[in-house]
Amino acid sequence: MTALARLNGQDSRVWSTATWSAPLTTQLVLALVIVTTWLLGKWFPGTGAVVLFVAGAGAAFLLCAGITLLLARSSSSRARGIALGVVGSYAVVLVGGLLYGLWILAW
Repeated sequence: MTALARLNGQDSRVWSTATWSAPLTTQLVLALVIVTTWLLGKWFPGTGAVVLFVAGAGAAFLLCAGITLLLARSSSSRARGIALGVVGSYAVVLVGGLLYGLWILAW
């Protein structure tokens, strides 16, 4: 079964949970990326901002992917909805961070 077919086959409770959890998970994922990037900057001083952001985003991706895989395999529709919220939140944070870095910071 393809990913698109699995997404189309979800019930309304999954989509409702994903919609309601997205604002909270976006803030959590953004905080995770910021804290990870800040900690990497403290541990490795003198490292460029682009490298720190990529490393922080990569670490956040691994954590988000693990959480999403665990929740997506659940039989609970709420857990699958939160998994969709986490995936969407990571995409929003990644695109927003890249736009901020390229446009405002002029990497």
